[in-house]
Amino acid sequence: MSPRGTGWLVVLASVVVGAVVQAATAVPGLGTASTPVLVADAAVSVVALVLELALLAWATRAIVHREPLGRLPGRLLLWSLLVAVVTAIVAIVLGAGVVLVLIAALCVLPAAAAGERNAFKGFRVLRRTPVRAVVAALVTILVAGVTWVVALAAGLFLTGALGGLVMWLVFGVLLALLLLWWTRLAARAAARSGEPATEEPVAAV
Repeated sequence: MSPRGTGWLVVLASVVVGAVVQAATAVPGLGTASTPVLVADAAVSVVALVLELALLAWATRAIVHREPLGRLPGRLLLWSLLVAVVTAIVAIVLGAGVVLVLIAALCVLPAAAAGERNAFKGFRVLRRTPVRAVVAALVTILVAGVTWVVALAAGLFLTGALGGLVMWLVFGVLLALLLLWWTRLAARAAARSGEPATEEPVAAV
């Protein structure tokens, strides 16, 4: 199978498996479960989200650069965990701020997937391709709004695990498409500066 084909296979598997796991941890009656069960479900949900973020960023990089997947960068898992934790905190404090976290994540995750020691360097895409980055950011905000509406509709018309499954499938597909777009922007920014695609050897998990 070609590198792009393998990458798309990982994307598909990550989205589907992630949606199934998230739906399973939010089944009806969970609110009456014991504290240990709730903690275990929350832990499984977080682990699934972190893995999905990392796998999507890893696979979309292979698709964009038409390269073999190679090994999953260990730092990518750490940055994915950071994104998940910050998203949860911001969602609790200020729900509308999640979209800004999403844009930041779309900058740092492609950089982490490329093996960057400091994934914050991914923000250089805003400086090197400002017009394209602004357009991508605006589209990201629009997509986030549409996703919120879909999540509400899923909650109203689809109950229990089915509603959760549909919601997380939509989340996963849109996230994968956004990561593809932002990874291409990162590649364009690197090409303009003459930098290599990866700054250093990728650390294995």
